[in-house]
Amino acid sequence: MSRSSTAVRTNLLALLVALLPCTALAQSPDGGPVSVLGSEALQIGGLIQTDAYLGQEAGDGFRARSVRVRLGGRAESLSYVVQTELTSPEVLLDAVTRLSLTDRVQLSAGLFKTPYSGEILTPRPNLLFAERARVVNSLSPARQVGATLSGDLIPDRLTATVGAFNGTNGLQANDNDHLLYVGRLASTSPTGPGTLTLGANAGYSIDDQVQAPRPVSFSGRRFLIGGDARLDAERWLLAGEVHYAALDPDDPARDTYTPLGYYVAGGVDVAPSHQLVARFDRYDPDAPELTSPDHQVTLGYNFFATSAVRALINYQAPTTDLTDGFITLRLQAALQ
Repeated sequence: MSRSSTAVRTNLLALLVALLPCTALAQSPDGGPVSVLGSEALQIGGLIQTDAYLGQEAGDGFRARSVRVRLGGRAESLSYVVQTELTSPEVLLDAVTRLSLTDRVQLSAGLFKTPYSGEILTPRPNLLFAERARVVNSLSPARQVGATLSGDLIPDRLTATVGAFNGTNGLQANDNDHLLYVGRLASTSPTGPGTLTLGANAGYSIDDQVQAPRPVSFSGRRFLIGGDARLDAERWLLAGEVHYAALDPDDPARDTYTPLGYYVAGGVDVAPSHQLVARFDRYDPDAPELTSPDHQVTLGYNFFATSAVRALINYQAPTTDLTDGFITLRLQAALQ
């Protein structure tokens, strides 16, 4: 680890410790962020995830999966979020400012998640499983520097978001004179005793040596399209996503390749604070540098000890040999 990275982590931890006395009288009882001096202008959140893993090829052991500090706030029509990940070489996760132009239109700019994939847009503490599905991690543009304009076409029911980004991950500079353009439609509607959430997104860019699909380096034209759905009905939930990419390389000796994947997940609350979940996912990278397509299943158990503390157990294995899997045990504390 470089001296500069170590200094950044040390300063962030020192800032958090210095602010703790200010927050002692303003802690949220529902697991939400902590307001400094009771003001919305500065709120502190965070996430700690500690894993134990058994049966992985690298061996058994422990790891700090995520250690995040989140600062945010709101003043009139302006809000901001700065979030760090202390376990990553790239410490800064988010640095975004949002301005409400009207009651139904919002402008966002900075480093943040592109509006693509319902699972990517789900905060890490709220994921059903320890990790996102392979196709989501491989094809979604994830966090980039850029700007979006979003508006409520139907208040509380239908939202449209369009944006332009560098086309490169994180704080990396734009790789050429072209941008990544992304759009998303998302709807939420009551369905009987539950709620149905639907999303559709698309993206287009001309790239120069970016990871698409991850971790393959790609130069050429990239077209992305995907959709997601989630149904929450009392004790039950059902969710799924499908994603497709058409990658047309600049290299004439290489054919266009078309990664495709999907997942289907379900869950049931077997008792208050106790949830069983299962996921089936398939991903075909259609790239010789990556492994051939396969099917995987993940079985999980979530225990919500409090609104801020959660424990989970996941077992993930290929469907060709359900005994050849590995176990992840996680303890999580989050203030969102």
